[in-house]
Amino acid sequence: MQNLGLALSGGGFRATLYHLGVIRFFRDAGALPHVTDIASVSGGSILAAHLVLNWDRYNGDDDEFAEVASEIVKFVKFDLRNHLVRRLPMQIPFRILGKLRVVEGRNFTPNALLERYYKQHLFGDRCLYELPEHPALHILATSVSTGALSVFNRQGLFIQQRDRDLGQSFTKIPGQLASIPRVVGASSAFPGFFPPVEITAADLGVRDGQFSTEFFTDGGVYDNLGLRAFSWLKQLEAPRFDQVLVSDAGKPFQILSDAALGVIGQSVRATDILWDRVSQLERENFDHQDGFQFLPISETVDQSDDPTALHPAVQAEVQTIRTDLDCFSTEEINALAQHGYEVTRKMCRQHGVLGDAILPDSPPWAPIPTADHPTKEATKHQPHDPAVATRLSRLLRKSSRRRVWSKFFDWRDWPSYVYAALAFMLLCYLPLQVYKLYRKSKLQARVIDAIASGDPDIRQILKLARLDPTTDWISEEVVEKPQPTEASYEGLELLSHSRIYDLRRWNPDDDPAARQGHVYIRDRITLKRLESYDGDGRLVFRFPSKVEDPEFRQPEGGLRGTISRVTEPIEVGGQKRTLYEFEYDVSRLLPEEPVTIEVEIIADFPKTVRAPMLTHAKTDLISVWLLFPEDQPYRTYSLLSYPVDRSQQPVVMDNRYAIDHPFGLLIGWSVVNPKKDRVYECRWTTE
Repeated sequence: MQNLGLALSGGGFRATLYHLGVIRFFRDAGALPHVTDIASVSGGSILAAHLVLNWDRYNGDDDEFAEVASEIVKFVKFDLRNHLVRRLPMQIPFRILGKLRVVEGRNFTPNALLERYYKQHLFGDRCLYELPEHPALHILATSVSTGALSVFNRQGLFIQQRDRDLGQSFTKIPGQLASIPRVVGASSAFPGFFPPVEITAADLGVRDGQFSTEFFTDGGVYDNLGLRAFSWLKQLEAPRFDQVLVSDAGKPFQILSDAALGVIGQSVRATDILWDRVSQLERENFDHQDGFQFLPISETVDQSDDPTALHPAVQAEVQTIRTDLDCFSTEEINALAQHGYEVTRKMCRQHGVLGDAILPDSPPWAPIPTADHPTKEATKHQPHDPAVATRLSRLLRKSSRRRVWSKFFDWRDWPSYVYAALAFMLLCYLPLQVYKLYRKSKLQARVIDAIASGDPDIRQILKLARLDPTTDWISEEVVEKPQPTEASYEGLELLSHSRIYDLRRWNPDDDPAARQGHVYIRDRITLKRLESYDGDGRLVFRFPSKVEDPEFRQPEGGLRGTISRVTEPIEVGGQKRTLYEFEYDVSRLLPEEPVTIEVEIIADFPKTVRAPMLTHAKTDLISVWLLFPEDQPYRTYSLLSYPVDRSQQPVVMDNRYAIDHPFGLLIGWSVVNPKKDRVYECRWTTE
């Protein structure tokens, strides 16, 4: 049998699987050991490197071949492209750091990821010098710098030099330390998706003066069939091969029914036309030369010549399967490998490529055994069910389209969870938060416009607009005491006393009582101990309540005290009230240092249109705020003042300012130096 040279064309995983079927046929026919040289491009380089590194296993028995082929199949099912795509956005910060020389930028590129996966799944961390002498592997790439062909093999790197007289020569760089995963990555770096692969003198294992850094891209840019390598080998030395078999997995040129393309579509289409033309010229150049035999994927095997061949309808669809690096299905894997097997058998029979060798007549080999084989006989089926060939043809027709978004998420790959979380944030959580923000901003805008010239209590008003203060409410303990404590404010100065009434959750007209809600009150007192203070260190504030069982809470950050309830009620303005006392320890306060006391109150008030503020001690400033629900705004209001004992008629309050909200949602007022033992009250009307 003649010695053979084998050219494995580019074409993504489609080419890898088609070539796998070709290799299996040669192995079954006993011709694989006679292959002396292999030239590979792009997707062909993926299989070629794995083939020569596992040469004995590919030439072993059926079990050994199945085991080594399963590594290719597993890698094809790995969904390489989308594993890369999911990680590309995550590399952006590292690329920026690479520009700043903080990290090695080329370790965070699509090519670096591709190299990592080649190393992890197929080739390991091997170098060119570890390639076998037989068969010799020549991996083709295209130099971006010179636009010329480059060949990586066991001896190093050979770069084509273009002479002025149009002759061609190759310069040898003895870079035997080049990583096989990186070299295969350069050969399969499809332009557009993968940037050119940077290869330095250090990568090749030579001194800087021997090689200047160059960038390499897909070998198919220059020669997608790998034929130029054999022309070079013939010029270099007496070839070891007698004939070259060209496994051509190139996709037939697609005629567009709609020529309306966008800017990107036009660029892609122009590239397709250019590559198709280059492929045509290469084939026309070598097709008529002696010693070259093509095994094209576009060939159809007539079932009258080979009854075991795939159904013609299936063969027609195999030729249009996408050239991609995504996950291929079991049906796609088997159909490509089986078609490569049957086309090789047909060409060997027609042209006597293998001489007198006995060619196998078994059904085409399938990498993944299945029950159905879509031959002509397999068209027999149940009356209402499609035939096996029909089902497979329809499935493969869909395979011609690239699937990006439908396969982007894979729950076996952790970045999918990151993007799922981001998608949830962008599509669900953020729109919801924007909607909530919109509603809150409307209220806040009204509040801010109404109290733009107000006092420091604005912060608390805005906080109440954002949050429900009664959420996770835990009441303070209230102790019982028989008699009230005498209150004295000598030596203490009350700087301010502000109160907020939040009526937004108060619905006194609702029935039953459980739905009437409550009133939230927040008192804030700022005081300081004077240098002249000589009291016993106790400060007592009184809160006469006309409602039963109010609940109290003291916010964090202020001076905290003890809350007690006096057993015997007291009389205020002729009415019985329950007296609550708040006792604080002021003995440790620094003189002249202001301190804040805050108390929150929740109470179930009966229906009223009054909000009183009582003063029992001299205070520099008092202020009151009332928040009304949107569905129950006030209509008008008045500010009045009268003695605690009601000995005089109410008079109009001498207030510092008063805020009237245009939509009836907020009332605010303030009095400077209010009188002692006097009630300052807001009265309002509703619709």
